[in-house]
Amino acid sequence: MGNRKTAIYIRLSDEDNNVDGIVKPESNSVAAQRILIRDYMQRNNFSTPADTLEYVDDGFSGTNFQRPAFRRMMDDAKHGEIGGIIVKDFSRFGRDHLETGNYLERIFPLLGIRFISVNDQFDSEDCMGMTGGMSVALKNIINSMYSRDLSKKVKSAMGTRAVRGEYMGAFAPYGYVKNPDNVHQLIPDEEAAEVVRFVFTMAAEGKKKPEIARFLNERGTPTCMEHFQALGLKRKSYKEKEKKLWTVTTIGDMLKKEVYLGKTVWRKTRQAEVGSKRQVKNDRSEWIIIEGTHEPLVTQELFDTANAKAFTHEKKIVPAGRKPQPILFCPHCGRRLTLTSWGNAYRCGEAATSGIAECRTVHVDREWLENAVLSCTRTMAGMVSAEVSRKKKEWEKTAAVEEEIRKLEAEGKRLSSRKLRLYEDYRSGKFSKEQYRREYESTASRILEIEKRIPELKDEVIQTREQMLHMKEREAELEGLASLETFDKGRLAAVIDRVLVYSEERIEIVWKMDDWFFPEAVREKEVVTLQ
Repeated sequence: MGNRKTAIYIRLSDEDNNVDGIVKPESNSVAAQRILIRDYMQRNNFSTPADTLEYVDDGFSGTNFQRPAFRRMMDDAKHGEIGGIIVKDFSRFGRDHLETGNYLERIFPLLGIRFISVNDQFDSEDCMGMTGGMSVALKNIINSMYSRDLSKKVKSAMGTRAVRGEYMGAFAPYGYVKNPDNVHQLIPDEEAAEVVRFVFTMAAEGKKKPEIARFLNERGTPTCMEHFQALGLKRKSYKEKEKKLWTVTTIGDMLKKEVYLGKTVWRKTRQAEVGSKRQVKNDRSEWIIIEGTHEPLVTQELFDTANAKAFTHEKKIVPAGRKPQPILFCPHCGRRLTLTSWGNAYRCGEAATSGIAECRTVHVDREWLENAVLSCTRTMAGMVSAEVSRKKKEWEKTAAVEEEIRKLEAEGKRLSSRKLRLYEDYRSGKFSKEQYRREYESTASRILEIEKRIPELKDEVIQTREQMLHMKEREAELEGLASLETFDKGRLAAVIDRVLVYSEERIEIVWKMDDWFFPEAVREKEVVTLQ
């Protein structure tokens, strides 16, 4: 593995719990994996502890590779810091057999990384033919099947416990906390419970959801998230705004929760597929509802009255398919803009509930705003298309870079052999001591340059290949945006993070700068001032 370090990769997942959800199998624990790998390294005369890097993903599924420690390890590998990776077995590395095979057969060989799976007795240095590759593929297919089977068993066991009335959620709902003596039981959180009762009472008295939200905001009542954070709980929403407010949605969701009746409700949603974070709703007939599992905060009569008066309108029928991502936002509260009842203007959707005076000033003509955003997007798409064309010419040089890598590797081997012969030439009198020192230092210096340069070039090749995969799709997308005539929020959201609308004289467009095709010259935020 040369002068590069050896990486130990350890993964422990929630999947590795016993099906009762309590005890992790000792053979898979972080400590057990570390001991097994260290023992293997000692028996096989591997690097000293000082030359070893350790990466641990605790609580991450093996069905995908978006794990923080794994990504750090791969970044270090691309920068030439790692010469080998050792894992306990293939299942610790990953349970997606296709992606695992991609790493073992393509990425690691390109980076010159030796891969060892201890329990599988697999060493990439020993597998030069098809037999080793087929063995790896079979093991990874089995791991993938095992992950799905284990997921079903865990869900079944958790369902059994839910039927017994045990609370299985990761976090207690607002208004409750978990019993310190039994984490599967809820007890009232009196401060929050009082707010819950107040919301139900106002709704039962005929107060509308916007009115309730505005009252709580004007009174300065901490939101659910602020309350959780004040309790020291590590709660964070991916949609969390800088300015926290009570909203109509929050009030509506609270009024629908049957947990406030003392019921435990389980299986309202399900995982779309093993390894996915996306949740889909189950039909109510599939829910598990157990009554009397904890102290109720409201009576059934208050619950029914509040819901009857709060939800008086029929639910709007939403067309099938995913709703477009909102892109127009109020700069004062951070909430999305909505159309007025006439549909001819945009306004702050929380102007009536936020309690912020500036929110009421956000009211702009629909046609003007949509045309302004479209015009800016078309201009941006044109700039980016020119940048893509320039980058394509650079990416076509990949073959030349790969040839340079081969030449540098050959030169490195030649110089390494020469460095070994230099001392023999010096001892035989072919070189003087001063000549030997100069030649040795020059050769060693060049070897270091090569060892530093090769990983940089390989990283460049890998990135270029990844970028080329998306090229055709991206180019078609840009061409479509450059000629876009209608305000299609779904397509605009591909390049726009958000549009902050102050007035008909000023809007700010924040572009999505994490995409590879954006030119470095383009600023993250473009302020558009129009009269």
